[in-house]
Amino acid sequence: MNLRSLQARVLAVDDDPGMLHALKRILGTQYELAGASSPADALALAVDFRPDLAILDIRMPGMDGFELMRSLQAEQPDLDVIFVTGSMTDPDAHLIRAMQQGAFYFIQKPFDRQVLQTLVERCLELRQLRSLANRELTKLRVAQSRLLPQMAPEHPEYQIAFRYRPFYFATGDYHGFFPQPDGTLAVFVGDSCGHGPSACMLMATMRTLLCTHPQIHGHPGHALSSLNRILHTLIPPDLFMTAVYFLLGPGGRVEWAAAGQHPPAHVIQAGVAPTDLAAVGLPLGIESGEQYQTVTYQMLPGDRLIAFTDGIVEATNRKGEQFGTAGIKSKLGSVSHAALTLEAMLDALVEQVKGHMDDSDFEDDFTLLAIERKIGLAQLTC
Repeated sequence: MNLRSLQARVLAVDDDPGMLHALKRILGTQYELAGASSPADALALAVDFRPDLAILDIRMPGMDGFELMRSLQAEQPDLDVIFVTGSMTDPDAHLIRAMQQGAFYFIQKPFDRQVLQTLVERCLELRQLRSLANRELTKLRVAQSRLLPQMAPEHPEYQIAFRYRPFYFATGDYHGFFPQPDGTLAVFVGDSCGHGPSACMLMATMRTLLCTHPQIHGHPGHALSSLNRILHTLIPPDLFMTAVYFLLGPGGRVEWAAAGQHPPAHVIQAGVAPTDLAAVGLPLGIESGEQYQTVTYQMLPGDRLIAFTDGIVEATNRKGEQFGTAGIKSKLGSVSHAALTLEAMLDALVEQVKGHMDDSDFEDDFTLLAIERKIGLAQLTC
């Protein structure tokens, strides 16, 4: 596949007419090239020209090349830049600054014709590869979004809500709902190791197992043990998935089991109940013979269970401090006393985590899933 495009657009900016002429002579036969003798002319020209690559002189009157790059990329964030300069003062400092600010490369005048041609060709090839990868990843994101539930199921005794966000184009987190013939509801929340396509593949594999092996569902410990045995035969040894599996039964009886994932936070009237970590087994896919314990909670009307993946726990601020399970329990205690709806509680928790991160973006997929036993159901029994 030939990725070099003869239609690629190159913008050359230099206040030296001789240099502009040289650039046109070297590159003009291969690419659509436009020249500008000042930063102001370049900014005006770029509006309609929409260059793929800009070759910028660093020392120009009124605005240097670094400032011009920022202005051009403010309008066209994906623009690639190669810097050129005739200054012999601190060339290494210029090179470091150029690379730190996102330029593709930096060369000094006078430059070799073949060096410039090779740099431009390689830059545009990588640009097309990047564009191709982004298109494929976008398709992956769209396809995967169709594998995830877009809304929680209705249930006569429990209310369910969730929030999830992929870190990259696709997510390694998975949540699913599986109504059972006896009226119970199985709920799965999983977190694949890693990011990107491998995590997405693992998530899709787990969904397939859950949807095509109905005999797996039921007793949570047995369900995770069965999933673990099958998954261990399907995935490479360096992949695994953490998970929590719920079975919502009548009369407020909720059973769960966990594989390498923190147990659900149990929010009761008095606050967040203590959690027993001893029931948590190894992540799925590591040891084929791992057996998982089932824990039973008797939920009262208004009680809530909140499952969360590592993207929430490991959210980190500028000091390197993680939000942690302690942060989750503390914030859940405060928002639960605010008498918020289940949906509003999850939104409030996400905002608390973002505040902890100083409003920076999440660095991992995250899933939050909440289950509440509905008010007014105290009369129901098992």
